Amino acid sequence: MTKNAIISESYNTAIEAGFNSFLEQHATNVNCDVKIDEEKLIQQVENNWLNQSITEIGDITPKEYINSLKSLEDIFELFIEMASVSDVGVPDILMHKLKEQAKPAADMLFSFVRGSMESTDQSSIIAVTQSVYAIGCLKCEEYKEQLIKLLSEFSNDEMLSEAVCAAISEYGDSILEDLFNAFQTEKQEVVKEYLLTCVAEISKQYHSDEIFYFLKNAFKAMENLRLVVEVLGDYGDGRAIPFLRGYVQKNANEMDKTTFNHIRAVIKKLGGEIKDLVYQEL
Repeated sequence: MTKNAIISESYNTAIEAGFNSFLEQHATNVNCDVKIDEEKLIQQVENNWLNQSITEIGDITPKEYINSLKSLEDIFELFIEMASVSDVGVPDILMHKLKEQAKPAADMLFSFVRGSMESTDQSSIIAVTQSVYAIGCLKCEEYKEQLIKLLSEFSNDEMLSEAVCAAISEYGDSILEDLFNAFQTEKQEVVKEYLLTCVAEISKQYHSDEIFYFLKNAFKAMENLRLVVEVLGDYGDGRAIPFLRGYVQKNANEMDKTTFNHIRAVIKKLGGEIKDLVYQEL
């Protein structure tokens, strides 16, 4: 077994043991519904793991081993090894090593993604999704457009598309204009849904007139009305109330009850009046 494989296996074992230990301490016959702050727990386990020496790699710690890697090729190989088997991603220390050489690291990761997706062998899909997300974390300007293009090319691959959306969201509001432009020219409805999802995720942290008017236009342009309405409700801008009420009043006789009630609930969530909005059976 290579040192990279030993490190990867050790990390997975530590994470699994950490979750098991937490559940053993907090789960009881009376309280089976245990809430876990996964991010916090993983960070705690990771910090302990980094400083525990491993006999099989020469009695050095994972932290010492990872810090000893100097070439981008060596860092990349460890990243792929760990990403291929980890359920929780790779340790932060490894991402920091990639960020030290962000642009060439992004180039290498994207080349791996491209090569893997063009292959008929899909055994590396977990490493591919982790690589896509890592590209977003590196936040290289050159990869904004490349990531958006991946949504159009691989929209039929749900796992990859979700990873791309997560990667895009890492750019924050700096990628919003690119998303708006892509939405305007995109023909595939499923891709529009992913682009909308990206905007929705980013808008949790950033509010602007541009986002509101984008969502308003998406409401008019998209077939998946329930998705847009849900995003509008989460966005929380009361300016959506008039056109949502207007849509219900105009189309009440053509809407199914589920959609009607969904829009009605969002209007209420935004602070709008709904007493006069009564569903009429078709």
